[in-house]
Amino acid sequence: EQIIPLVRAEPGCTRYELHADVLEEGLFIFCEEWESQKHLDEHITTMHMQDHFARCAEWMAAPAELTVYEVSGVKNVELS
Repeated sequence: EQIIPLVRAEPGCTRYELHADVLEEGLFIFCEEWESQKHLDEHITTMHMQDHFARCAEWMAAPAELTVYEVSGVKNVELS
């Protein structure tokens, strides 16, 4: 949780959230949005992220996975 304000203050970060899976204990998912691939690449190489990766590696059961989704459009759905 300490990393969240640091990342949100980075240039190009438009969304950075941590979610805990309600069915699988110990599974956490970061949901991120970046203005560009360049911003994401720079984010990954920041000192606070490198420190975060090193600390997390000590207690992770498997290596972290990074999946990038490129969204071509967004629309709202009515729930009525």
